[in-house]
Amino acid sequence: MKFQSSVYLIRLSVIGLQALQLGMLSFKSAGLTVKRGCFCLGRNFSSTGTLRNAINVSSSEANQDQTIEGITAQEAEDLSKALDDSSYSIFPAIQDIKPSDLVGHQSFGVKSYFVERSATGNLPVYTDFKSGGKVVTEIRRISGDPVQLRNDLQEKLKHIPKSSFRVMMQAKKVVIQGDVVKQVKNVLSTSF
Repeated sequence: MKFQSSVYLIRLSVIGLQALQLGMLSFKSAGLTVKRGCFCLGRNFSSTGTLRNAINVSSSEANQDQTIEGITAQEAEDLSKALDDSSYSIFPAIQDIKPSDLVGHQSFGVKSYFVERSATGNLPVYTDFKSGGKVVTEIRRISGDPVQLRNDLQEKLKHIPKSSFRVMMQAKKVVIQGDVVKQVKNVLSTSF
């Protein structure tokens, strides 16, 4: 009898049974021919990531007293009952995953911020020339609390007056009067 490529041929022994229980089966072949007296484990992956195991036992030689390739018929029956119509979830459904479950997730809120670098690795600190010849330094791409970033920059750049700093909450950026790009980049790259 021939099976599809998703079928694994296994002769169940004590070690094979332990491997089956631990999910450590890695036999793979296309178009297997299964002989009488062997066990066939079918593995079907659905789009939701579930694994259905089905054990097909050739029952022509199944007796309580006989052994099939080292396994008694009672053991085969117990094994088929244990795995009959079982469904194991490999991955959780996407609807069940919360952002807090992801590795490295830390929500940005009060007193936390992140300044995202560009694709080339540069900090988003720019000089902007306003009307009337006024020069300002802008820090863009701030995720989280820009007020806390301003407070931390004021603490590190004490020579710049606090009245020179301005936070634009809607644009999520900090504007500093004057050309202090090099100093701000130095502070952001070394301190934070």
